[in-house]
Amino acid sequence: MSDRGTAVVLGLDVGGSSVKHLLASADASMSQPPTPLARGRNATPTSAPAEALAAIAETVTGEHSLARLVLSIPGIVDEENGVVIRSTNIPALDGAPLGRQLESALGVPVDVINDGHAAAVAEASWGAGAGIDDIFVLALGTGIAGAHVVDGRVVTGAHGSAGELGHVTIDPMGGECSCGRRGCLETIIGAPALDAAWADAGGRGGPEALLDAFAAGDGAATAIVRRASSALAEAILTLCAVVDPGGIVIGGGLAQAPHHLVTLAERYVRERATFHRVPPIVPATLGGWAGANGTVLTALRRQHA
Repeated sequence: MSDRGTAVVLGLDVGGSSVKHLLASADASMSQPPTPLARGRNATPTSAPAEALAAIAETVTGEHSLARLVLSIPGIVDEENGVVIRSTNIPALDGAPLGRQLESALGVPVDVINDGHAAAVAEASWGAGAGIDDIFVLALGTGIAGAHVVDGRVVTGAHGSAGELGHVTIDPMGGECSCGRRGCLETIIGAPALDAAWADAGGRGGPEALLDAFAAGDGAATAIVRRASSALAEAILTLCAVVDPGGIVIGGGLAQAPHHLVTLAERYVRERATFHRVPPIVPATLGGWAGANGTVLTALRRQHA
């Protein structure tokens, strides 16, 4: 891409149905979210994803000069080499050397990161975890994503898979998880699990309807939400025992206001803690744009490294 106009960085948060974009000045401060030069979303490409994402980047950048692009992808990502190993929600990306493909198309440095890592970095630096150096960020949704952020950087572990709190075993005799094991946290508090439990109890609608019924005092909904929050509390106690984070931020679609699952889980954690040092447990604040903010923050950091 030729040099022209203001130097900018672009973040693309690639989801199962849409690609969110945030464009910011390459000179923006990293102390707080920059004022976006452009913000919006496009449909997620189902074929030829590299070409389609390059076209989105060029359109969004417009007359500005793109200095760096960072994409977040749902799935397993080789972040060092910019390769999408597997993306269940976007099969067209499986095995794609997306970083190299986009660098070739756009002529700028491109980084590819995991979407959970992007959201976690944003919440730790610009969201609910701002000001705390050691944060564990948990996202409740279809699956349960987690990331440990220390001094603004995700601690990925020796093999890049640290933070998978959704696959902590809560009930060894419980239902089968997508990972192949039984009774993982995800099988109790993941959106499909809550949806199934609510339907089995005669409820109508998805997890949002369940949480509304809980707020209204429905007995069946109360039992389901209490079980889910109890499972989350047990996982958090395990996290406190093993990791000892300075704060825990809980986001994702199931944790949105009025935060029933979060507040009930926190109560259980504090009631059950013994030797554990229980840190602040707070709802996320960046909402659905956390991932996009995380891509921009990553771009700014790498641009100025």
